Amino acid sequence: MKIKLIINGCENPEDYKLLKTTISTVASLRKTAVLRFNSERLVIISTPKSASNSSSTILHGDSGQLWCTIPQDVFKQYTVLSVRDSNAITMEYNCDTLLSVFKRYDKIMNQGSFSDMTIKLQAMPEWNSNIATSNGSASTGAKPNPIVALGITFGEILHTAGEEDGVGQSEGRIADGFGSCKTITHSFKVPVKLMFKAQDARIQEPMVNYTQLMMYRLPPYSGEFGAGFSSFIKRVERYTNVNHIRLSATKKRDALDSESHQLKIRVNDLDWQLEICWNGPLDAVIQQNAPSQSSENSKVPEPLNNNRASEEEEDDSMRIDESTIMDAKNATSNSLAEEDVQLADVSAIVEQAEKDNAQAHEVMIKCKDWKVCHKLYSAFEEVVLAISHNESCVLHCSLDRGILDESEDIDKPKERGQIIYYMARSKPI
Repeated sequence: MKIKLIINGCENPEDYKLLKTTISTVASLRKTAVLRFNSERLVIISTPKSASNSSSTILHGDSGQLWCTIPQDVFKQYTVLSVRDSNAITMEYNCDTLLSVFKRYDKIMNQGSFSDMTIKLQAMPEWNSNIATSNGSASTGAKPNPIVALGITFGEILHTAGEEDGVGQSEGRIADGFGSCKTITHSFKVPVKLMFKAQDARIQEPMVNYTQLMMYRLPPYSGEFGAGFSSFIKRVERYTNVNHIRLSATKKRDALDSESHQLKIRVNDLDWQLEICWNGPLDAVIQQNAPSQSSENSKVPEPLNNNRASEEEEDDSMRIDESTIMDAKNATSNSLAEEDVQLADVSAIVEQAEKDNAQAHEVMIKCKDWKVCHKLYSAFEEVVLAISHNESCVLHCSLDRGILDESEDIDKPKERGQIIYYMARSKPI
């Protein structure tokens, strides 16, 4: 197998931002994650550890999963070769180790260096012999996962006041008459654990229930309402003792058949309650109308029965009965009582109609998951929030990368990079 990737953060800052944001977001969730390479794209996956096998990141449940897609044209060079289908290569890595390398690359870019970052897969036989001896896998018969390295290299330009001293891998040149410059090559080896085909097959993307789903396209972060919505998401972070929040999306329909949407965050963890509302614009993407047959059946017979009763009383009042004389006071009191009953029925019907016209989709999620949503919202311009009632919540972030430069289909847009964060309910409503 072979992997060779080249990316330049200065030449393509948007593409590099997608890769860096993905790596930093994954690092904020867990210590380890999965890199899945194939011929078309790189997928970075953060899933919970399996209870049965703690030595690798195997999918277990569907809580707090991050699935990130990096198209292959994000890189200047993308070479992935393997004997598996679609040249698939899957490995587990330490998030903080890889993130520290990217932070170093960011630092030298800010200092004016414009070098490429090259990533290669390197065999490390000495690492595997040491691990096999320490774990004693030869005695148990279990085959350990091979340990290899992602070799990452990039250059840094150092400005010096004196003459060249020829140290290391530097290359001297004169810089504007103020001295000379050195180009130093930085080299890092990030340990990764190759995953077997059976382990890779267990990692499956979660499924979302579409029967009761509400989806909203959130206001762009750089738009008119971006700052306000960012404050709405971040408001909960000031309460450090909050563990769970109740996310509620409500759709209401008025008498003119126009819709209005509202997003709420409710907290009822402690001895006090908190409700944060977003009354700004929300662009509904998909709307699911729940059936209202039971409510219709419950409210229709009551007014019909009241009308029939009033008709029968009117018929009785037209009869002439010699043995009965109606008292005027009793008649007046009975008619007022009937009007009160009818008014009560009408108010109940109106109240029930308002409930039927208001659809709420709610889910309980962990507060730490909502903090990740705020980080993603501030990094992407197009964000969609989906709430599956009492089941899960999904945040879908995508980045528009422009139009292909060199292609027959010159107007065809590039494949979008995307980050999908799946959050299972922390507890039922």
